[in-house]
Order: sequence, then C-alpha cells, then structure tokens
Amino acid sequence: MRKKLLWIAVLGLSGSANLQAQQDPSYTHFIYNKLMYNPAYAGASNQFCLNAVTHQQYVGYEDQTKLLKTQGGMPISSELPQNIAPKTSGAAFSAPIVIPIGGAKINVGGVFASFIKDQVAYEDNTYIRGGLSAAYTTPDGVSYRLGFEANSLTKKLDGDGLRYHDPNDPNIPTGVTGETKMAFGAGFYYQNPNIFNGMFAGLSMTNMLPQTYAYGSGGAIKISTARHIYLVAGYKQEQFLSNPLLTLEPSMLIKTVVGDAGGLVKPELDLQGMVTYNDMFAGGLNLRSYIAGVDAISFMLGYYPPLLGGNGGPSSRQRLRVGYAYDLVVSNIRTTSYGTHELQVNYCFTFELPARPPKIYRHPRWMNRSPKTD
Repeated sequence: MRKKLLWIAVLGLSGSANLQAQQDPSYTHFIYNKLMYNPAYAGASNQFCLNAVTHQQYVGYEDQTKLLKTQGGMPISSELPQNIAPKTSGAAFSAPIVIPIGGAKINVGGVFASFIKDQVAYEDNTYIRGGLSAAYTTPDGVSYRLGFEANSLTKKLDGDGLRYHDPNDPNIPTGVTGETKMAFGAGFYYQNPNIFNGMFAGLSMTNMLPQTYAYGSGGAIKISTARHIYLVAGYKQEQFLSNPLLTLEPSMLIKTVVGDAGGLVKPELDLQGMVTYNDMFAGGLNLRSYIAGVDAISFMLGYYPPLLGGNGGPSSRQRLRVGYAYDLVVSNIRTTSYGTHELQVNYCFTFELPARPPKIYRHPRWMNRSPKTD
C-alpha cells in the first residue's frame, strides 16, 4: 500500500524519527507507464512516445486528527482538509536510438525524460527523471535491454497544514520545508515477438542509493527513501475465443520494498486482463492484492481513436490510446474512501529524416553531350 496517510504518528514525535515505507506512486495502467519504474523500456516500442497520467487515489479520505485532543483536552482542530489522499500527475517522453547496420536499421537503445508530481497528505514529492537504455536484438527479433536513470527528487512538507497534540513542541516543522537529492535506478527489459505475438518481462529497482530527508528543527523528523523492486510480465493473444476481432492482453506486476534489514516489505501483486475489440475499444479488470488480502478491484476502459496517416491499429504509423480506470477499494479503507480514478493517455508516432536528394554533377564539356555519344 502507499505511504500511511495519517500523520498522527508524526505529530506525536518529540524526538528523532526515521520513517520508511512504500513511497513510489502507484498506477493502475502499469503496462502503459513502464517508463515510470523501468528505464530499460526506453525506445522498446521503436517509436517516439508521449504518455501522461493522472491518478487520484482513495478519493474522499479525510484527515482524522480532528478526533484527537490537545493536552488541554480540547479538539485539535475542526477545520481540516476534506481529502488528503494521494494525488499523482505525470508525463514522459521516450525516443528510440536507431542506427543503420548492414543496410538495416537496428534499434540499439533509447532515451527518456519524465516529470511526476506526487502529493500525499501534507507531503509533496517532485520527480524529474532522465535516462537511457542499451539494446541487443537477435535476428529473429528477440530484444534484451538494460537501462539506467538519474532522478532529481524533491520532498517538501507543509508544516502549516499539520495540527499538533503539543503546539509548543520545538521539533514539529513549521512552514514549508524540504530538500532536493539525487536518486538512481536501473532495469532490465525483455521482449520476444515469437511468443504469443509479443511476450515481455521486466525487472527494475528505483532509489538504489537511499537518501534521507530531514524535516523540523534540527532535522528531528527524518524520512528515508526505500529501494523499490518491480517485476512486470505479460503477453498478447490474438484471435481470443477464436474471434479475429478480439485480442487478449494479460499482464502482472509485483512490486515491493527492500526493508532496512534486507527483507521485502509487503509485496503487492496486480493481475490484469485487457480485451481489445477491432483494435479500437478495450475493457478489462485488474485485481490488486497483498499477503493480507485483496486491496482493490479495478474496472478499466480503453479507446484507440483512428488517426490520419494510419488505421488506428497496431500497424498504424501513429497510435493514440485513452484509458480510464476506477479502483473499487475492498480493504478496510473502503469505509472512508470513494475509490480511485485514473486517466491515461498515450501517443506514439514514427519520425524519419527525409532522404537526401541525389547530387547531380555537371561539367561544361559534357553538358550538351548527345545521348548516342559513346
């Protein structure tokens, strides 16, 4: 699950603390946002791609510190935000690196850049990522890719939004405080078009070198970034149910955090199935679960509008996808949440420099030469 939304534990601290939990943003459309967690995917589609996503998680989750009382016995506050749930917005751009080898154009890697704004309660996180990948492709089209990313991560805490049990505690932060530090990630990505018309798998890690951010007077409150591990896999099955108009795309995502002691913290499993009709309309389900049980069931819709210059299908030179997902929360948080909404847009296109016109050289001696002259 995402970071704990209640800051009650933070508010009661009077000494130094080091908080560590699952921190990276979460996406229901994870197969359309691979660049957000695996840099090795850069250039894998062999197209120039733009994608944008907005994720409103646990809509309606309110700050519950109003249930607490100050040391004098009075309520901490009756004026609190109506929604402190995670809100994520991001965009990414990727481009393939293609070079001519032996008369053919070979994809040898890719580059990407992304921007993510993630807000959880009174903490604001800004990710500015950039990276590249290197690829090796076999003659039968199997691709092996390695990627690396650098991430400028800014964490800020709005202390003015907090309500304190002890207003005189000097360790509680006031105003907006924060820091910017560098983080790094790496990944591996595998594609095989010969298995189910497009099998893929990827393994990646973010925050490989954890950083510690300090809030409050003298850095009393410390939040350390954690190493996140992602394992994604899926394939494509055409003529689903023997219908040439249907395509099934099952996929899965396992994500977890490496704890301070080296173990894995609360692994999460997403199982997803999308069915596309006539290369234009899509629908499916996503099941998100933990060791402790099921967290959410997601209902997903997708639309591929036809574009000029292509038929809107997989063979199109440019391709647009618009997707929407609604997560129906079934865990204990369902009593305080209206669910999660996510909107996803992807646009991919090809771009080639025009061929140079042939150079024609003329010499005065031969300008009026007869075609019949030997």
